[in-house]
Amino acid sequence: MEIKLSVPFSRRPLLKPSASRLGLLLLAGLALAGCQRYEWVHPTKSLEQFGTDKFACEERASRLYPLAPVTEMEGGGYIYNDFPHCRRRYDGFRMCYSQPPVYVPPSYSTRDLNEKPRNQAVESCLFSKGYQLVPAK
Repeated sequence: MEIKLSVPFSRRPLLKPSASRLGLLLLAGLALAGCQRYEWVHPTKSLEQFGTDKFACEERASRLYPLAPVTEMEGGGYIYNDFPHCRRRYDGFRMCYSQPPVYVPPSYSTRDLNEKPRNQAVESCLFSKGYQLVPAK
């Protein structure tokens, strides 16, 4: 008695190089490269001294660039109008119904206008104190 094992065969290659697939791989590589973490180091100062220096820099930057919250609308409001639902009744006539229109208000978010310049001021302050920003190990 002879037993034959058959495996489904496809003439199509498993990995077909295409521009979209290569683009996706490139995009994934760039996203992973953007995840690089950095840390502040100083050749002679301790971690405790770094905490003190960073706090002083943040305090100074907060005085230079105080909180400036601004509320922004992230999309206009709109009216959602449900499509009518129709079906035939037993006597052959159509019966249609729909929900009344619903107003969906816009969404809002709040952000700080001075966040970026404040962070840049902290960085420049730490650089001026001799700290360096290096990739984390």
